[in-house]
Amino acid sequence: MIRLPACAVGILGMLAAEPVRAADLPAPVAVAPAALPVPQDWSGFTIGSHFGGVAAGRGARGLVGSDGGSVVPTLFGGRGGRTGIVPGRIEGRTVFQGLHAGYNGQWGAAVAGLEADVASLGPLDDVLGSVRGRLGLATDRVLVYGTAGLALRSVRPLVLGTFLGGDGGAGGNGGPGGSGGAGGNGFGTLTVARGGTDGVGVVGGGGVEVKLTPQLSTGLEALYYSFDGPRLAGVPRDFLTLRGRLTIHPGAALAATGPAGWSGAYLGGHLGALHVLSNGSFGTTALANGEAGGAGTRGIDGGGGGGGAVAFAGAARSPAILGGLHLGYNWQKAALVYGAEGDVSFPDAASHRALGSIRGRLGWSAGPVLLYGTAGVAFARDEGVRVVFAGQGGTGGDGGTGLAGPGGAGGAGGAALAVRNRATEVGFVLGGGLETRLSDRISAGAEALYYGLPDSGLAPVPGGSGRLVVAGRGNDALVLRTRLTVSFQP
Repeated sequence: MIRLPACAVGILGMLAAEPVRAADLPAPVAVAPAALPVPQDWSGFTIGSHFGGVAAGRGARGLVGSDGGSVVPTLFGGRGGRTGIVPGRIEGRTVFQGLHAGYNGQWGAAVAGLEADVASLGPLDDVLGSVRGRLGLATDRVLVYGTAGLALRSVRPLVLGTFLGGDGGAGGNGGPGGSGGAGGNGFGTLTVARGGTDGVGVVGGGGVEVKLTPQLSTGLEALYYSFDGPRLAGVPRDFLTLRGRLTIHPGAALAATGPAGWSGAYLGGHLGALHVLSNGSFGTTALANGEAGGAGTRGIDGGGGGGGAVAFAGAARSPAILGGLHLGYNWQKAALVYGAEGDVSFPDAASHRALGSIRGRLGWSAGPVLLYGTAGVAFARDEGVRVVFAGQGGTGGDGGTGLAGPGGAGGAGGAALAVRNRATEVGFVLGGGLETRLSDRISAGAEALYYGLPDSGLAPVPGGSGRLVVAGRGNDALVLRTRLTVSFQP
């Protein structure tokens, strides 16, 4: 018999025991690959609002009003004063807010659809719109897409601004044997206007959109527009826009069971654009006083007349950015929602330095969406420029009887003035909006409000001789704004 060493016997025993231990282990379990996130449903009809501005190609234009011509000096009399020179500025496209609506189809992660939008190109009667196809890829809550199609614009003819010039003052009379001073020069009146045009162009770009809830999405979009046709002051032919979007998906909202709860107190903020619908004040102004006339060289020489003042009054045609707060309380019976709301806004416009309202609201809740109308009393602080004045130059002084100088004094230069209204106006407001729940406390939506504000009377007209231009009457406005609201009662 062969005797194995003790260590070898131990090793063989361990090897013999391994199959038994392996038999006691549980069978391996197959691990399934991680599931990819399912994209949100982007199919169906959409409606929403957008707010943005022109990133390049705004079309603003500067103009310079020249003086009233050369001053012809006399041999010994005082030289006449020159008119001032002002840089007039025509407002270009800056901010806008509009509406969009469309329909999407979805095949897995691929999303394709058609969308139309409309916005104001500056004044409300200038229209910018498009009809575009969209093609994108959805990943979970995010949709990235490209878009292209036809662009449309309609630009109305209008007066962009007016240059005013006061007349130059007359030179003084010369004394015995002396010469009279030269008269100051004037300017007159020059109106700057543009024609209108309707055109079709192309638009293309892309964007990204994020689902906040199945019923609401928000996003950022860049669109480049290109049009043929004449170049118009204040209206670019090619420009790039950047805009934020808030979109409601009505199909998902109607599919939700039962109306959401809207009762209780709430507080929120809003951001949008204000469109001035009347010509109650001017948008841009520029002022330059006339030069004083020169004194006579000899005592018997008359002084020169003062130059007339020059002023520019530009039309208020561009929308103004607006932001503010709102506070209210709702009561609810089933799907019927009614309540009261107060708000205050601060537009970037002198004609509506502050804007507020106290309104009643009446609406209907379908799922998490609230559709409502609203009306009430409106208040506005008007500090817009209502009168622009260019004064006439003063008359030069007469010469004396002696030869020792100086002679007659030069006339004063004309004064240019812009007179503000500075009044508080009370009128009415009416409109409506859409709002949808993001959570049990937070909601977002879009709102349109029309403010009817009566004329608060003319600003005082400056005394003295010269030329003036007075703004139109009324201070009506349209506000389009996006809202974000927090409810105190979930």
